[in-house]
Amino acid sequence: MKRTNTFAVRLLSGSREQLLRDLLDASVALWIEVNYERLIRYNDEDGFE
Repeated sequence: MKRTNTFAVRLLSGSREQLLRDLLDASVALWIEVNYERLIRYNDEDGFE
């Protein structure tokens, strides 16, 4: 099963754009790190629940 979360973001203030970009960059980095750890655990334990 593949899950996808899609959403649109509208800035109410132009001055917050960089803050939003930084937050999105951090969340992408966290997502990649979590999925990498899951992959390593899956490969090490011959699968997981």
